[in-house]
Amino acid sequence: MRTLVIWGAGRIGRGFVAGLFHEPGWRIVFVDIDRALVDRLNSQGGYTVFKARKEGIEKARLEGGFSALHTSDADALRRVFSEEGLMLDIAVHEPKLAEVADMLAPLFAARAQAAAGPIDVMMNVNMAGPDAAFTRLMEARLTGEALDYFQRRVGVTGIAAMCISPVATEAMLAADPLAILNNAWPEQAIGAPQLKGEPPALPHVRLSADVHAEETRKLYTLNMAHALCCYLGVKKGYATVIQAVNDPALRALIGQALEEASLGLSRAFGFPAEEMTAWRAAIMGLLDNPTIDDNLPRLGADTRRKLSRADRLCGPALLCVGAGGQPAAIARAIRAGFDFEHDDPGTAYVRGLVASQGLPEAVRAVCGLTPEDGLYHLILNAETE
Repeated sequence: MRTLVIWGAGRIGRGFVAGLFHEPGWRIVFVDIDRALVDRLNSQGGYTVFKARKEGIEKARLEGGFSALHTSDADALRRVFSEEGLMLDIAVHEPKLAEVADMLAPLFAARAQAAAGPIDVMMNVNMAGPDAAFTRLMEARLTGEALDYFQRRVGVTGIAAMCISPVATEAMLAADPLAILNNAWPEQAIGAPQLKGEPPALPHVRLSADVHAEETRKLYTLNMAHALCCYLGVKKGYATVIQAVNDPALRALIGQALEEASLGLSRAFGFPAEEMTAWRAAIMGLLDNPTIDDNLPRLGADTRRKLSRADRLCGPALLCVGAGGQPAAIARAIRAGFDFEHDDPGTAYVRGLVASQGLPEAVRAVCGLTPEDGLYHLILNAETE
């Protein structure tokens, strides 16, 4: 029996990753900072996952095969992390990653002291380069034998998956407070070359020769399209993805932006043109799902991160420029992002920067661009209406 620790029992960890590993020969241990959630998971012993496909919503149950620990349960965590054959999936939002690294450092140190075998970490964090970011955080916190153990015996891989999981409806949560709503995405790819331990042999966990290329393609197409829908759709008074994609002008702009991203991705990673054509159609299919009409502000929040140089908008735009293209549609989304209002700290920072220093300086600071970059001028001159 092998154990998967899912650090973060939220919608992705609980509703997507757990289902992939809920198979014979595996047990799941959720770890979360929310004591009420941990207690409810342990008391209920199961929960409902509503799988929303275009043709309708299917109700499934995940029963048994898991337990949950609070992040303060130090002794129990040490026992779990002493197991051989252990795998770890980190499923948190990017701003919480440093806190997770703080909590994991003593657990990796304990494995090092015990001369434990390898452990592989899967990064379900929706950002550019989550594996590299996590590695930097851990290496800054470990020394001596613990650092040596981490560098030699801990595999860290990004993942590729297109699970879309907005908050479940009030009716779903009334029937089951642990209910999850997602788009029934069937698999998660992980990087085979990055693994240090025995790879999981599971029907819905796929080993990829280049997971970095796959996760970048997902971020630079699906997440790019979501951000475009938000920043330009909100300006038209839309509240959801379906409203945005049903607007003919916005739909055409999404298609143009996906073509711009495809040009850069094909040049950077070698994706064939015909494969990218099919990929763009798949992305539009995900956006067109009426049973999972996602909330635009959720998709656009934290503009400080989402407008940064390597993230979902500037990243594909820069690849497009590098391939000889002009990412005019993506530039419009970036420019509109600087107008987006939300109550999260990242967006408040961006809006404050625009108000105090002006748009050109905000583009420099947030996007990491200078007047020497062609994209810088495309953004400043872009139309947003």
